[in-house]
Amino acid sequence: MPDRSAAVARVLFRVLLLNLIVAGAKLGFGYATGSVSIVSDGFHSLTDSGSNVMGLVGMRASRKPPDEDHPYGHRKFETLAAAGIFVFLLLVVIEVIETAIGRLRSGETPEVSLYSFLVMIGTLGVNVGVVKYESRQGRALGSELLLADAAHTRSDVLTSCAVIVSLAAVGLGFPALDAVGAIVVAIFIARTGYQIWLETSGILADRVVLSEEDISRVVMSVPQVLGCHHIRTRGSYDHTFLDLHVWFPGDMPLHEAHRVSHVVKDKLLESFPQIADAIIHIEPPPGSRS
Repeated sequence: MPDRSAAVARVLFRVLLLNLIVAGAKLGFGYATGSVSIVSDGFHSLTDSGSNVMGLVGMRASRKPPDEDHPYGHRKFETLAAAGIFVFLLLVVIEVIETAIGRLRSGETPEVSLYSFLVMIGTLGVNVGVVKYESRQGRALGSELLLADAAHTRSDVLTSCAVIVSLAAVGLGFPALDAVGAIVVAIFIARTGYQIWLETSGILADRVVLSEEDISRVVMSVPQVLGCHHIRTRGSYDHTFLDLHVWFPGDMPLHEAHRVSHVVKDKLLESFPQIADAIIHIEPPPGSRS
């Protein structure tokens, strides 16, 4: 666990540095040229940096081992950090829409040059690299925080493409499309935020993680097991808690039922490495008189 947390933190720190460079380039050039779509995309990139910082704080908290007050550990702090990305996205959506509406009312025309396209294409390339790197590391480390942050950055790729299109339209004599491009950015941001919220809220609300059928299939593969029910899972897909009731013959000695229950647990942990702990309740089958 400490090694994994440290690895996730290293990825976040590297991505933070890249996001700061991208955000600074977009905001600086956007304000210099008066392009609201570039500025909006810069704010979008800036929230990437903010979410990276929040992720680092969350990872530091999640490294703590279980204690008396948190017997299940502190892993949900990582999920809370991922959920915090949604808050950043919501604030950016509001800022972008307000800025775009103000530009439509004022009718100002931004300055569009070759450098505008060079800045956007260059930062777009950086974002594509970040998405690939962070997604790969998120899958390798089993981190919902890295995967959520990669999804956030992936929306940057799409919004940057929209900004490039709007800049081309402005260059062709349609200045209002700069503000329209900013609104498209807001739509992409809102969509990404909604997806992240669905995922993280499911973890925080103890949504089912593993299917009962898959769990039952593994349990029933153990000889002497008569059945199982009340299967419950919660947590994240890479850190899951399981409890279930397993039926044994009513006349089976307790020590033997206990031994077989450990066989069941070992098979479950082998089949589902993401299970952090499994609690098995031993009981006779329904209707048993023993």
